[in-house]
Amino acid sequence: MQIHKSSRYAYLVLQSLMRKYRFSLIIGLIIGIVGSLGFFRLYPFASRFLLRPTQNIAMVGEFTPSNLPLTIQQRISRGLTQIAPDGSVIPSLATNWEVKDEGRQYVFTLDTSAVWHTGKTLTANDINYNIRNVIFTPLDAATLKVTLQEPFSPFLTLLAKPIFQRGLRGVGEYRVSGIRLNGERVVYLKLTPAKDMSLPNLEYRFYRTEAAAVLAYKLGNVDSIEDATEPTQLKDWRNTTITTHTKNDRIVAVYFNLKNSFVAEKAVRQALAYAVPDLGTPRVNSPIGSTSWAFSDKGRNYTFDMARARRLLGQESSPSGQIVITTFSQYLDTAQKIAGSWNQLGIPTTIRVENTVPEGYQVLISAQDIPPDPDQYPFWHQTQAQTNITGYANVKIDKLLEDGRREIDPEKRKIIYADFVRYLTEDVPAIFLYHPAFYTIRRSTP
Repeated sequence: MQIHKSSRYAYLVLQSLMRKYRFSLIIGLIIGIVGSLGFFRLYPFASRFLLRPTQNIAMVGEFTPSNLPLTIQQRISRGLTQIAPDGSVIPSLATNWEVKDEGRQYVFTLDTSAVWHTGKTLTANDINYNIRNVIFTPLDAATLKVTLQEPFSPFLTLLAKPIFQRGLRGVGEYRVSGIRLNGERVVYLKLTPAKDMSLPNLEYRFYRTEAAAVLAYKLGNVDSIEDATEPTQLKDWRNTTITTHTKNDRIVAVYFNLKNSFVAEKAVRQALAYAVPDLGTPRVNSPIGSTSWAFSDKGRNYTFDMARARRLLGQESSPSGQIVITTFSQYLDTAQKIAGSWNQLGIPTTIRVENTVPEGYQVLISAQDIPPDPDQYPFWHQTQAQTNITGYANVKIDKLLEDGRREIDPEKRKIIYADFVRYLTEDVPAIFLYHPAFYTIRRSTP
């Protein structure tokens, strides 16, 4: 009986409240229903934003905001063109182009769907390359005329450099959402997706040395190291995977200082080339990258042949001498193998490890970046004193290099660079060894 009275009392109270606050309760119910529906609709997007994974990446080197690693620049923005894996040029912000006046003029049609991170549509007026003796003239919002003083066949590769507005704003898949500097040096950079919210956040931390990056990895400050050269310290580190990849755009070589009286003799250089032992990596025989559209296998192949090396030294009237190999710590193992073989050849050889290339070196083992275009003018033309580190001078090579950067037809250029490789490797101002291995070190999920 008491329970019945209590229930009736509660009912009367509820009925009274419903009459008094009916309007408020109805509004509250509607808001609750709408809010619930909205929550379930927005939750996937909100969770991807709030719970989006972050990759913490270590990069080795000193960089300013204007010279960030190309891999990072390409995440933030794009160039008019881009480089295909074989080094050829394909469209990017420019959907197509026309070459006129024998390579002195280009007319680009721009991608009208490209949008800056500010929300503004890309126009021809936004193209801000600063290239000496090149004039950029917008014809309309989507058309750009570019005028060169002289034909320069590698020109389109220069336009693969990503373009930016102030504040590192670009047109790429990521935007810069945070940056910290130490003086002018970037020490931290955060990238967040510009459009595709399924992409992870990227946080880069920059270290002056690889040893510092490895320590940061061990301390848990980063979860990966890109382009490491020496993964030994982390080979057996817990929950770590190491991926090896070959840098086909970089080549390790033995460079001869042709001003040195001993290695100035071609027969001596050829003998030394034949006396380079198997280094445990695929050998390359050309300064042009092995994956390049212009690669040629017509270069002289210096497969290890000690007997032939000795015969070549026997033809040289004064083969007596000694060699000092200058190198850097990362190539010490390579230098030791080569020095051991040259000692067996009968030429006393020692090694000197340096931090920079000294003036007056005799033999240098080092690496050099290979440009995407086969143009090798800076490295081997005799007028290029700053970058032609061997001091090589050959009129025939000079002519081929001059023709190669003026010729627009790719097939004709390929013939020119095949001849260039053939004559250069015959003269052997350098012994081309291998494309170096680099490593991506990443913490795996336990």
